[in-house]
Amino acid sequence: MIPADPPSRAGKNLDAIEEEADHPTPRESLKNMHHNVTTNQLPLLQQLNPYEGAEEFNPVNEDGASYDLIAPFEEGHEAPLHKLERLSDLMFGREHMLAILNNPRYLAQFREFLLEERPRSVATLTYYLNAVKALKALEFANALVRLSVNVPPPAVQAVQRENAAVGNTTNKILEQRAEDGLNALTAEELPAFITSRCITITSKIVQERVRGTLPMKFRETSNALAEVFCLTDPSRPDNPIIFASEEFHRTTQYGMDYVLGRNCRFLQGPKTSSNSVRRIRQAIHECRHHSEIFLNYRRDGSPFMNLLQCSPLCDSQGKVKYFIGAQIDVSGLALDGAQMESLIELQSRYHDPGVESVAQLRQSKQKDEFEELCERFSPRELETVQDHGGDLFQPISNRATNFSRRAWLQRETSVDSEAEAIRLQDMKMPLGRGRLLGVYENVCFFEYLLTLGFSVYADTFQYLLVRPYPSLRVLFTSPSLQIPGMLQSSFLSRIGSSSAVKDELLQAMMHGRSVTARVRWVTRFNSEGRNRWVHCTPLNANNGQVGVWMIVIVDDDEGQIVGWRN
Repeated sequence: MIPADPPSRAGKNLDAIEEEADHPTPRESLKNMHHNVTTNQLPLLQQLNPYEGAEEFNPVNEDGASYDLIAPFEEGHEAPLHKLERLSDLMFGREHMLAILNNPRYLAQFREFLLEERPRSVATLTYYLNAVKALKALEFANALVRLSVNVPPPAVQAVQRENAAVGNTTNKILEQRAEDGLNALTAEELPAFITSRCITITSKIVQERVRGTLPMKFRETSNALAEVFCLTDPSRPDNPIIFASEEFHRTTQYGMDYVLGRNCRFLQGPKTSSNSVRRIRQAIHECRHHSEIFLNYRRDGSPFMNLLQCSPLCDSQGKVKYFIGAQIDVSGLALDGAQMESLIELQSRYHDPGVESVAQLRQSKQKDEFEELCERFSPRELETVQDHGGDLFQPISNRATNFSRRAWLQRETSVDSEAEAIRLQDMKMPLGRGRLLGVYENVCFFEYLLTLGFSVYADTFQYLLVRPYPSLRVLFTSPSLQIPGMLQSSFLSRIGSSSAVKDELLQAMMHGRSVTARVRWVTRFNSEGRNRWVHCTPLNANNGQVGVWMIVIVDDDEGQIVGWRN
């Protein structure tokens, strides 16, 4: 019997029971090799201790008649921010956005993200870059004026009516437009970019947590992975929570009596982004999936960085019945820079202002206005400069006809490529309805092709919502599992493993305990089944009874673990 923790490779568990039946020869050596070689390559998602010591909360040791237990609060002084609150300001702030926009490598990654996942936002990035390029062109023009026009030769000086310097050319409207573009990128695209990076990391770690291959040193901070869920009912006023898992209560510190019947906004606090709240509210109103990373607060006031993914659940007629919300505490990952070089550089700058990174040293070199302008040229503009630049200073016949192209140039975004990216995204949109993306992502059509034997890669997460015992019938599924005959079928009928495995699953679901098992997953397209892991989490009602089971399904493919770690 397996509790909420992932299965251990050393003890007797459901994994061992299944392997004894189908795999007489154990595979410990391969798994141990994966564990030993790559233990230190996994990032910690959460924090072991959410509190940060502050002097003002230390006891006052004072002899005499004082009644002060801690230092009294002084009017006019702001309460100190938790390090996660300071990090949130930095992570989602303009300075981080500028650090990305002003670094060629970071900008290329950001552009690729927009093209792949948010093609309609490429126009905002292009607008901002063009506005900044125009401002740099004005600065270059002003530099030419200072160098040449303001110091004319004697012949020109003689015919001047008055000896006055030409002033700088400015454009306040253009400056404001560039500022507006930066604000739009910071408010909308930067959070989406960070969320995407965190989803990439956490999805792999959740896979290992469910499979039981997560290294031991990470077990303490992984208990809530694939465990923190809540279910809301949009047909009721204010879309309240109707069921929640025990880990949801444990993570947020809010008990069942407080949580059930309330909207999730009680997790918001002083530094929760209003833009994040707006995006979540809009996604729910439009009945579509949404992922967001933002700051939430526990009942004791301590903040945590929450990676939230919510998705609508539809009945057979396509009507939205409920919303499922999955949360992952990624505070530790965020404090370590979320594996984003741009954020890590900013953090190091604030931690030790006297130490400059290599990128900062490179950027700190004195640049003239023309160099700053050239940095903003697109590859097409650079080709034009290479082909035609200097024609008035050198005869064309003496110029080389073939110029070497700089291989490291970023891919230029043309109007045609932007339109094609938007068209492709629009084609994918119908497949995404009712889809829990990111950590629990699926591709409906790809998964269907896999059941027919096609060699098409699909992400490894699927989920089911199953009625409690004794029914155990499948009510809702991720799109990849919406195959004929799945809805309203028995969950146990999909388990083609030994009777011992089925019995262990049944006992756990009878008693409302979280359980993880390695099973053979059977469908009408594959009667023999394929090896998968199932992780079952009960979501409880206010009477303490299980209201619904959230079951995460993960492919049993160890090759993916080695691949992503390496």
